[in-house]
Amino acid sequence: MLALSDPLWCKLNTAYGFAKDIPLGIVALAERWDEEAAGDLMHGELIHQETCYGATYAAAPYLLKLAQPDDNVVQRMDIAVFLGHLAVCAFSRPEKGARTNDSLNGLALNLECWEQTRDPYRSKPAQGAGQQMSKSHRDIMDLEPPSDDELRKFEDIRDSFLAVLPDIGSLCERTFHEHSDDEYIPRYLLSGIAAVGKRTELAQLLDSGEDGSFRCAACGTSIDFILFGDLMALYFDNSDGGPAHTQEADRAMLDWQEGEAKRADGMVKAYDDLDEHKEPSLDKLISLARQAENPSLELLLRNFLGEFRCAQCDETCQVCAPYSGPAAP
Repeated sequence: MLALSDPLWCKLNTAYGFAKDIPLGIVALAERWDEEAAGDLMHGELIHQETCYGATYAAAPYLLKLAQPDDNVVQRMDIAVFLGHLAVCAFSRPEKGARTNDSLNGLALNLECWEQTRDPYRSKPAQGAGQQMSKSHRDIMDLEPPSDDELRKFEDIRDSFLAVLPDIGSLCERTFHEHSDDEYIPRYLLSGIAAVGKRTELAQLLDSGEDGSFRCAACGTSIDFILFGDLMALYFDNSDGGPAHTQEADRAMLDWQEGEAKRADGMVKAYDDLDEHKEPSLDKLISLARQAENPSLELLLRNFLGEFRCAQCDETCQVCAPYSGPAAP
């Protein structure tokens, strides 16, 4: 763990700058939990629109510690949802380019990547004639680049986060049981558990809920989905070669409004209906989902683990299987 007194925090980026005040925020929350301040810190500065930052990973072990005491039920729920979401975002594949196995999204591990974290502030003075750089921007641009020793601390931040991943999974499971009667919280926690288990695509789908989109693992065709009861309807993007329909762009929306899959291109064959031998690790996820009072969570999970036949390439693929090829046209 990076000590809260370490000056390196000043060189860790956040959504709105660099992290010199993040240690003070963590200490304040440890002394007195404030949900509004915690939300601003976690979902404002440390993760913003599914983007992670250097400070995100440095703060994670401290937030995990705040969630552990038995009496910290409120803190535990807020932190577990955040850390579960972090596990999803940390391992999500970027739209372009490949990640190495030892990298985390948003964490700079070399000087070139660290300099890129300052790029948004380099352009600020040029946005208007005679505009002056604010003091905070000047402070950021005046920062000395990380030394070799400090870059090794960035690697330590990565290693510390990876080391607590199993504890994040355990925290999500513990909190799942504490809030299994909530309509939405268990889905986010199950998403975090799946992400910790390196099932990133499944975690992303759970995070999206009862409607969203994914890509065919074989050809990359974009496919929208909507859960109707226990059935998941699929709508193929016609620009990718899917079947033509009248009012193409509105088919999924019209079905959603009417509550019936009249215009769908196909349905998912849910995991429970597959002929192949099921994986014990997946059965464990289903067993956990079954304990949620909201029955749609188990239905979602079974469909995301299910299979479908692609209208574009005619291949049978698992919904949550990763697509690793080039972006579909």
